[in-house]
Amino acid sequence: MTLLRRRASVSALILLALSACGGDDAVSETGLSCGPGTKAAGGVCVPSATSPGVVCGEGTEDVDGACVPSATSPGVVCGEGTEDVEGECVPTALQSGHFLSPLVQLQSLHEVGSHTDEVRVRDDDLLLNCSYTFNVIDAEDPADMEVLAGGLKHTIPGDTRTPGCKHLAWDDDLVFTTHLGNIRNPAFLSGWDISDPEAPVQLPVLQEEGISYEGVDVANHNIFVGLHGDGLGVYRYDGAVGFTRVGSLGGFTNAWGVAARDNHVFVADGVDGLVTVDATDPTAPVELGRVATGGQAKGVVVDGDFAYVAAGSAGVAVVDISDLARPVVVGRAEMPGTPLRLAYSDRRLFVAAWNDVRVYDVSAPAAPTFIAAVRIPRAFEYDDPDRELPTMRTFGVAARGQDVFIGTWENPYSYRLEPDRLAPNIRLPESAARIDFGPVAVGDTKTLPLEVTNQGTAPLTLVDNWVSGSAFSVEPRQARIAPGETIELNVTYLASATDQEIGYLHIASDDPAAPVRKSYLVGNAPGVSVGAPLPATTGTMLDGTTWTSEESAGGVLLLTYFATFCPVCANHLPDTEERFWLKYKDQGLQIVALNPREPVDQIGQVQAYCDNIKVSFPVGLEETASTYAAVTSNFPGPNPFPVDVIVGKDGIVRYASHEYDPDAMTAVIEQALAE
Repeated sequence: MTLLRRRASVSALILLALSACGGDDAVSETGLSCGPGTKAAGGVCVPSATSPGVVCGEGTEDVDGACVPSATSPGVVCGEGTEDVEGECVPTALQSGHFLSPLVQLQSLHEVGSHTDEVRVRDDDLLLNCSYTFNVIDAEDPADMEVLAGGLKHTIPGDTRTPGCKHLAWDDDLVFTTHLGNIRNPAFLSGWDISDPEAPVQLPVLQEEGISYEGVDVANHNIFVGLHGDGLGVYRYDGAVGFTRVGSLGGFTNAWGVAARDNHVFVADGVDGLVTVDATDPTAPVELGRVATGGQAKGVVVDGDFAYVAAGSAGVAVVDISDLARPVVVGRAEMPGTPLRLAYSDRRLFVAAWNDVRVYDVSAPAAPTFIAAVRIPRAFEYDDPDRELPTMRTFGVAARGQDVFIGTWENPYSYRLEPDRLAPNIRLPESAARIDFGPVAVGDTKTLPLEVTNQGTAPLTLVDNWVSGSAFSVEPRQARIAPGETIELNVTYLASATDQEIGYLHIASDDPAAPVRKSYLVGNAPGVSVGAPLPATTGTMLDGTTWTSEESAGGVLLLTYFATFCPVCANHLPDTEERFWLKYKDQGLQIVALNPREPVDQIGQVQAYCDNIKVSFPVGLEETASTYAAVTSNFPGPNPFPVDVIVGKDGIVRYASHEYDPDAMTAVIEQALAE
């Protein structure tokens, strides 16, 4: 490097010249006038640098009398796209980390019946599965599970329908199964003798007039069943006479999940939380205490002095039950989605949370600590192969040490938990499956935020966010997200045509389980989409009246579509009741649930279904299903229900999705109500 130096000693001739050219420059006490960039020192003019005798050029600075580059580290000048780090120039672009997933998939049992509701693993390594069928699986080796008996359906006397089951529990070789009942499946309590697990024999069937059977568990040979609004039923099974109800307990709002331990029973009672019961005398069970958990209590597991309650929008509530008469909520694991069922093993809690399965360390029960989560994509052949696979709905979970068994919409999966692995875990809102910009005039732009959350245990690096589709762009292109934090990507649509334009947002990251996530982008979409008016819609309501969309004009409307045969909907509608109806109805939110599949002559059965799942907002049948068909035409894929449509006070659709995303819906509803 060349350094420009000037001597402090100058000739008298130069001094005289400087003096003559000084102009308005300051005059020292000796009468010496120095020019710009100099000062008087010892009777002579010298450069006005920190170190006498040194003048540094642009991009350099005086360091100990020498001019050096003005970088952080002396002697280092970093070029574009780099920065000085401890004396070295390194790229400013974010570099990905290297991680291994803490949840490793071992096997998928594709041959097992679909729509899994519950999975439970026994001490003898049999994995039992309730779905559209009942299945017995050898899970001794979770990486090489074998179906011992599969595809079993219950024979119901006097009924041509042959249902699977929703819940199960066992007493030695007797497995008891239940179904809440719907139009396609009758309600019942039955089961299977699995003395020979390769050839189960069905037990007799119990059906009681007007009774819907939900969660089930066993203690002291007593069978405890949640009966929704009819409370808790206590049954005995005898090979000679079948099932007999021996006791009952009323006073429940919506008895759903049940956990039995010795002489005590713990009941998840919907919006009323957790109820503790003394069943020392099974013919006369007594309520001991109850506690509000928040949300919609559905699943419950117990370990020691603590009960863990899957409570929908309130996450998982941790309840101290050391005093059964005074249970107390002492902790909570908040989470996205809707926790439905739980499993406990080795001081870890496993949560089936609708859109994923989550694992928490509960060594300190009052302070659950996140370990891992897994979203399972569902295989589907879209016409457009660039679309991201939809999220598998997840309703069941079982655990045995580090072995995790997951019941999904399609079939059971097995995973291995590696709890010591730290890794990032990306989460996108389910509504990101289709980001609809609505109508945008040619030449105009519209920008929508997309939240990206790192729910993992190590920093998440988004190494390349990019868009395929010339009408769309995204910023920033890179980002680093600390564990537990959320950032927003700004996705912009520049309309170049009045017809529909599409693109794909690609998010490449160092999440080992999901290195690339994608979002479908659409602007100026046809049909009933965001920005379009809601078509005239008519429903025949359960109370015999007729509802039309005109009745909701000027208000905010959540129009939700369901089917009674849809296992998802039996969870979605109560969650909608708790999250939206109870919270926002007094602020002007209207909710109407319509069934587009069942004919009007089955309205009584739809009424019974809704009575069982306890929803109080208006429910009916869409007369022509025309609005449902128009909305779902924009949602190709395997998830026909539920479908949610939010309409603003102006009658314009603000939100439409067939992927249940309560957080996104809450934001849209609150904004629409505030307008």
